[in-house]
Amino acid sequence: MTQRTLPHSRPHSSTRPLGPRPLAARLFMLGVPAVILLAALLAMAGVGLLGTWLAQDQLGEARAAKAAAVAEAVQHDLERAIAYGIPLQRIEGVDSYLQGIAGRNPDLGFLALTGGDGALLQGTATAATAAAGAGHLDARGLEALAATLRGLPTPETRAASLQPIERDGLLILRLPVRVGRLSAEGGGGAASPPAGHVLVGVQPGQVRGQIAGELVTVALGGLAVLLLLAELAGVLARASFRAPLCRLSRAMQEAADGRFATLLGRRPRDQVGRLLFAFNAVVFGLHDRRQRFAAHADEVRAAVFDPEVAAAVERTRLSALDALGPGLEAAPRREVDVRADDVHGFAVLAVAASAMLVLDGGTPSATGLLPAAAAALAGAAAGYAVPARWRRLAALLVALAIAAAALLVAGLSAGLSAGPATDGWTLPGSLCGGLAAGLAAGLALSYVRRQTVDGGSGAGTLPVVRALVSGILAALLWAVAIGWDGGTLAASSLLLAGLALPMARPIVVPRS
Repeated sequence: MTQRTLPHSRPHSSTRPLGPRPLAARLFMLGVPAVILLAALLAMAGVGLLGTWLAQDQLGEARAAKAAAVAEAVQHDLERAIAYGIPLQRIEGVDSYLQGIAGRNPDLGFLALTGGDGALLQGTATAATAAAGAGHLDARGLEALAATLRGLPTPETRAASLQPIERDGLLILRLPVRVGRLSAEGGGGAASPPAGHVLVGVQPGQVRGQIAGELVTVALGGLAVLLLLAELAGVLARASFRAPLCRLSRAMQEAADGRFATLLGRRPRDQVGRLLFAFNAVVFGLHDRRQRFAAHADEVRAAVFDPEVAAAVERTRLSALDALGPGLEAAPRREVDVRADDVHGFAVLAVAASAMLVLDGGTPSATGLLPAAAAALAGAAAGYAVPARWRRLAALLVALAIAAAALLVAGLSAGLSAGPATDGWTLPGSLCGGLAAGLAAGLALSYVRRQTVDGGSGAGTLPVVRALVSGILAALLWAVAIGWDGGTLAASSLLLAGLALPMARPIVVPRS
């Protein structure tokens, strides 16, 4: 006995899912932001190395010119003091004077003053040189350096005096301090030996270190921006390609099984959207033809008076409808699928903006993090409990609250900068930032776990958790890059809050 199979029915094992496997598709979409981030980092590294190579010589020449200008200014001031009859060794306040110039010019190496015999009278190294660990430029090192220059002849012209001398990896300008007419006016020469010399040294290798430090700062800020861009690029790629194609794959799988009850909604305005529109047109056309055939068969059966002919028409109608299958009996419904990506972009931007408010007060400390963490936990519980129909409105209110808090913190930062310097965290910014971050995280996790079709399996929860961590990490990198400046952090938070407002629009509100 053979089993009779209807034309519209097919064995379930003969059908295979259309489109890529879920794991492969997930790995592919995870690789999209990773590739974007890697390409951007390589581009930043290449531009940084090229900029270092091009700027090193120019910055070295600019630093040497600055050293010459500083040396001539010190030379002029000392010669004016000597003109009043004060010996060079007895001029008071020279040490403080040199230290003040070194503080205003941290990119120089050292400033020193030697007597007529070449012995060191006063000398100081700049803060940058001391921070770099240049131990050979302390008091004893400057004395040894001055001793190596003691036997050098004094140049007779200004141009010759401005030629740097190389000693121990330093470029040293040695300008004479003359008695009588000022050196700038052409005084001195071989007939009038100098009362001393002004020594100004620069370190050419320090230019590369300065550029490297600035490149690190730029790299940290660029990495923070790239983290946010990579997350948003991944959301855009999934919303534009993967999600519509996955919905089309499921709908075509149902069509292959004889079910034509789905019209695809949320179509993008591109070629993929036209493909989904074409599928909807096919489904609608099949339903329309089936209804027309059934109506036409009913009209033919009603117009026939012979009972046998009417019965034959009815049998033909039933046989044809049975061959079409039950998938065309009910009218198609337009389905709007709810995805985790709907809340992904809002979550990463809102959490990054909130974290910048928390970091507004300075370097993180336990006393500042504890109130922010408590506020974040309370906000997360409140955000998770928001009903489904109010989630979009709640997300908009959270973004507006972050923007208002950023304006408040910016005003407080401006007031603190105008007043006395204070250390520590601004408590309003920490509490507002922690509460807003918790609300955004609670809304995102609640939307994924309770409303989306892929949230219960963890496929939607893990990307959202990754987005929250990326937002916090981006805010931390940005704060380090800008030196924990409160005003800049508040302005950055305000910008991200403004960007988070339109990202709340894709959140689907269920209809009752």
